Amino acid sequence: MRERVPQIEVVRTWLENERVKPGVDVEFDPDEPEWALVAKLLDSCAFEASFLWRYPIAWYRFDLDESRFRRLRVIDGPENESWRRLSPDGSVLGAARRILADELTGTYDDVDVTRVRQIAAALPAPSRRLVLFKRDHGERPTIADGNHYATARAIRLLQTGEYTPQWAYLGVRRRVQLGVRDHL
Repeated sequence: MRERVPQIEVVRTWLENERVKPGVDVEFDPDEPEWALVAKLLDSCAFEASFLWRYPIAWYRFDLDESRFRRLRVIDGPENESWRRLSPDGSVLGAARRILADELTGTYDDVDVTRVRQIAAALPAPSRRLVLFKRDHGERPTIADGNHYATARAIRLLQTGEYTPQWAYLGVRRRVQLGVRDHL
C-alpha cells in the first residue's frame, strides 16, 4: 500500500528520529509551522536533508517489503567516504555484508559500526520509519535518514533470512515542466 502524505508529516517524523539519536540535541515543537521545522531539520542534518530545498518533492508513505528493502542504497555522498566507502556497491546489503565479512567494529570511516551491531542485536525492536529519496524514475531509492537502522536490519536479514515489512517514507523528485508562456 502507498499513500501520498504532506511533507510536514515526514519532517516531524525525521526530527523525532533525530531527537532519539545518541549525542544529537534537537528541540522542536511539532506544532511549529512547516518552514520552521524544515529549518530545524536542515540545521540538525544539513547534508542528509539538503534535497528538501533543492527539488519539489512528492512524499509517500508505503509498506517497505523485502524486495524493495533489498534495493535500497546508502546515503549519497562522495564514493570513497563514509557509507559509500563502507558499501562497495552502494547498497544497504553491501554495507551489511562488509560489516559481517570483515568483522568490523568500532568506527569505519565515520560510520559507527558498533552502533549498527547493537541495533542489529536488539532487533526486533520498535520499528523506525526510514526516510528515502529518489531523484529520477527507475533509480533505486537512497536512505536519507535511517542508515544505521537499515544496515542493522540488513545484517539480521543476512544472518537469519527473516525480514519484517515496515512503513517508510519515500520522497520522489517532481519534474516541473513549464511552457514558454511561464518563462515570460
